[in-house]
Amino acid sequence: MIGTIRKHSQWLWAIIITVVIISFVIFFTPDANKLGRSRGEASYGTIYGEPIKRDDLVQAYSDARLGYFLSTGQWPDRDERARMFGFNLDAEARQRLLLNYQLKQHGIDAGDAAVAQEIKNIFTDPQSGAFSLQRYDTMLKQHFASAGVSEASFERFLKNELGRQQLARTFGLSGKLITDRAADGFFRRENEQALTEFVFFANSNNLAKVKVDEAALRAYHTNNLTTYRIPERVSVHYVYFPYTNYNAEADKTLSANTNLASLMEAYFKTNTFRFRDTNGTAKPFEQVKEQIRTEFRDEAAARLGQQKAGEFANEVFKLPNQAESLFRVAVQKGLKVSATEPFTEFEGPKLTNAPANFGRTAFALSKEEALGQMLEGIDGVYLIAFKERLAPVDPPFAQVKAKVTEDYRKNQATELTLQEGTKLVQAATEALAKGKTFKDAAKELGHVALEMPPFNRAARKLDIIEDRGLSVDEFRDQAFALTAGKVSKFQSTSSGGFVIYVKGFQPVAEEQVKAELAKYAESLRENRANYAFREWLGREVERSGVMGTLKQQARGSIGE
Repeated sequence: MIGTIRKHSQWLWAIIITVVIISFVIFFTPDANKLGRSRGEASYGTIYGEPIKRDDLVQAYSDARLGYFLSTGQWPDRDERARMFGFNLDAEARQRLLLNYQLKQHGIDAGDAAVAQEIKNIFTDPQSGAFSLQRYDTMLKQHFASAGVSEASFERFLKNELGRQQLARTFGLSGKLITDRAADGFFRRENEQALTEFVFFANSNNLAKVKVDEAALRAYHTNNLTTYRIPERVSVHYVYFPYTNYNAEADKTLSANTNLASLMEAYFKTNTFRFRDTNGTAKPFEQVKEQIRTEFRDEAAARLGQQKAGEFANEVFKLPNQAESLFRVAVQKGLKVSATEPFTEFEGPKLTNAPANFGRTAFALSKEEALGQMLEGIDGVYLIAFKERLAPVDPPFAQVKAKVTEDYRKNQATELTLQEGTKLVQAATEALAKGKTFKDAAKELGHVALEMPPFNRAARKLDIIEDRGLSVDEFRDQAFALTAGKVSKFQSTSSGGFVIYVKGFQPVAEEQVKAELAKYAESLRENRANYAFREWLGREVERSGVMGTLKQQARGSIGE
């Protein structure tokens, strides 16, 4: 039973916690608080060989969560973007733990006055320019308190953040030691412009030239069997809990909440940035209150759906770990059990908004270990059970002939494009040596050389390149890798390829140097300082051992 609890702790906590109606994004039991549920004395790892103290770790977790919330307006456990972009709360907390340790070691203390000023800066009304106590109180009561963050924790967070900035200035100082002369050199190099011509080759132009015969197709199929192989697939049974099923119940609960109107208005005041028209003008509360209420309703319905799904899962996991257990409880509850079509691990099932980990979870199941963890999607929760596993299959040629023909034609067209590009490189190099132009060499081979508008090393947008499906970065870097008067090798791309000729480089105008160098030098020094600080921090993370096994130890203490 303990093993089952550990395996499914993510959704069991949703059952244990009472569901309440709250302001849209506010529902969280702090990860740091889980550290206090250990049996006996827990070990939280070491930092520079010293045991990590629980209070320090709790503050680091609080800082990590607050930092994310203040950057995104969401708590990391409820923000899909956190998972999508790989935000790791444990790693972020450990890094902040290290920084807090360094602050103490270097005697850096931002002071209460600086913290007070920072609070004023954050909660200044953009229209009046004055500190808004109401905005501050609303944030504390409606967001922080419900998420387990006290005012003292927020102030400590700000103090640590200000100290962190001082630490960055200290260890990033070496990056700022760039002379004006060096900055001038960097500026001129970065802003000189390449004068280029290029020929674009499209694979699609060569498709009609490809000759197809049965023998060639069969040979291509034989040589690329794995391309057409149907990989291992599984199918699963599932019970689905769509959140919309609980809209009526959520509406009823909202209507019974006498504080709903004030909660909605408070949420509006602290999130006015979300409610603007196309011109960026803030909308009045009356215009968006129905939208806010719908969001409240949807959030409440989602929590109810998660609660019902969790209760169902608890019943299922009381029975043997077999697919029949899912059916037995579903029949008792009057719930429908559906089945997916066979799917691969990486493609996943053909279900609307299926969670990203659906396929991975399904492939971990077997007849002996048939029940999978609950899977929370955007609009509902799935509980799955193993149905069948299908071995890989190599379909016969006749079954995949159409696909083989398409692939063969594309492959041969790509080969023809490569030959044409390579031929142009040789012809252009010889023509330039004889005093001819790149455009003439291209024309003789039936190609059109296009002249590029000048661009520098910082160019991020080149319409003529993007219109042809080429990478601006690849094109730019290839051009600046050449010297004036040289032709590039043929550069293959997914759609064809290109050949560049660099006519020369145009130096930056002195007027631009005078106008922009000072600002550039300041930015360069700041960037180098940030880089130097990150380098120092990376070394200290390795030296301190703070990343260690903290996550495993913390989870172990929860499960014990």
